[in-house]
Amino acid sequence: MKNLNVMAPVNSLGYGVASVNTIANLRDLFDIALFPIGDAQAASQVFPEEIARSPMFDPDAPFLKIWHEFDMSVRVGRGDLIAFPFFEVDEFNQQKKHHLSQCDKIITSCDWAAEIVKKEVPDSKVYTAPLGVDRTIFYENKETKPTEKFIVFNCGKWEVRKGHDILLEIFQRAFPDNSDVELWMMCQNPVASPEYNQKWNSHYMQDTRVRLLNRCNTHQELSDTMRSVSCGLFPSRAEGWNLELLEMMSCGKPVITTDYSAHTEFCTEENSYKIKPKGKEKAFDGIYFKEDDLGSWASLKETEKDFIDVLRSVYEQWKKDGDVSNKEGIETAKRMGWDSTANKVKEAIDEDQG
Repeated sequence: MKNLNVMAPVNSLGYGVASVNTIANLRDLFDIALFPIGDAQAASQVFPEEIARSPMFDPDAPFLKIWHEFDMSVRVGRGDLIAFPFFEVDEFNQQKKHHLSQCDKIITSCDWAAEIVKKEVPDSKVYTAPLGVDRTIFYENKETKPTEKFIVFNCGKWEVRKGHDILLEIFQRAFPDNSDVELWMMCQNPVASPEYNQKWNSHYMQDTRVRLLNRCNTHQELSDTMRSVSCGLFPSRAEGWNLELLEMMSCGKPVITTDYSAHTEFCTEENSYKIKPKGKEKAFDGIYFKEDDLGSWASLKETEKDFIDVLRSVYEQWKKDGDVSNKEGIETAKRMGWDSTANKVKEAIDEDQG
């Protein structure tokens, strides 16, 4: 097989999950030498052969880097540099533009991201490889049983970008007095300070119907949690993909989200409840997106009522039927395996640009 050098994170966060699953399927197509970003010991437990190859890597092999668009300067070897970044806003600053301009090819997860990159580099350099879901882990309940409570679920690290600043209000306005509803939040941010997490925790703990869940140790635990809830609520201003939403679909759960950014690649009228944003606004939260950064994201102003109406509608369906399901979401997930992601990446790597 052809050699491939890869630099990527191996962890439980979004980038890490995408990297692990993509690499796991690419190793059936390439002899990979892996250079992990972050915890090399943890990576060696997942990919021992690929780590062992790195000291003897092929310097002329293509180099795939799954990482942020602002850090493509560190590379391995002299083969083609193929970037696979995930990003959430629609404009790059000069640093990001410079890094992307150094790449021979750029792979994006969706058409939305591809169009943004094409503003900065020739179209011929840009490829798309939608991310996937592991159906052996994220699968639907074989039998549906009525549940005593309607459970709304959200996961993904605490961020304004993910709409966590308005999600509690949506829940409380949808269910001001209901005792048969709960909101489960699995949003602890492992890369943020304890003070940052506590600020969000305190905000949500004001409602006794809220359960703050610790991050799961395994994907199977996450899948089990998803199958035990009623629906997913994701009022995101922008997403680089939205793995959790696709995983919820794969578990057969209804999902409510914003009709903007990367997840529009797989969210349709048939498999999700999509709320149209009222235009766009500057991307800013003072922490991850600062005043001097460029780019915008969806404006959630005046969308709360739309989210509330849809959430109430799903609740009423649950009250009537005892359960709610998402058959179209399951069918979507069946078409989006990680093997498909790896094959698309291979096509981009192998294509001769002349």
